[in-house]
Amino acid sequence: MQCLLRPLCCAALLVGAYSAQASDIRQFSLKTTENLGRELYEQTQRAATLSEPQRRAKRAAMTALPQLEKHGYRFIVLNDPERKGYLVYALATTRDPRDVVIGLHYRVSVSADGKVERVDPLARSAGVISGNGSDLPRGTNRAGFYSTCMVSTRPTETFVYLTLLHNQPCAVATSDGTIWFIEKGKITKDGKASSAR
Repeated sequence: MQCLLRPLCCAALLVGAYSAQASDIRQFSLKTTENLGRELYEQTQRAATLSEPQRRAKRAAMTALPQLEKHGYRFIVLNDPERKGYLVYALATTRDPRDVVIGLHYRVSVSADGKVERVDPLARSAGVISGNGSDLPRGTNRAGFYSTCMVSTRPTETFVYLTLLHNQPCAVATSDGTIWFIEKGKITKDGKASSAR
């Protein structure tokens, strides 16, 4: 799978990944990123019952994101893995559940007492890969997908979530030129793109 996605990911890097620097979002270790991605996936597969503090965190996060059309987002509340409080995710959606929605997800860090500590955009632009296969040659199926991640030097947990949700691996080129592969909830590092900046 990696050999199929590598040329596509390198091409995406050459087109424009080097034109921007990663912003200062909150980053987690790779293991924590994998765990958060799995938790996001698991939460979307079942109806979650939120405690009152979790509901308060969700309301605070929604207020902190006034620009969003709330009906186009799914809000997931997870425990913060590093401190007391919550991570509230605003996951962009489409009408077709087969679509791979890469862009415009947000992570809001909320303290245990319901105060928003920071808002991290997990992508710089909207990105949707059509799930109906209309962008593929006739008679072929998608084996995986690729993207760039310009907000971090590592893939964000939303990529882990997407690979589990769609049961497809992905290649992610980050802002420093590193290519990462994610499959079945695991992130591996392939190396840096060879082109000069």
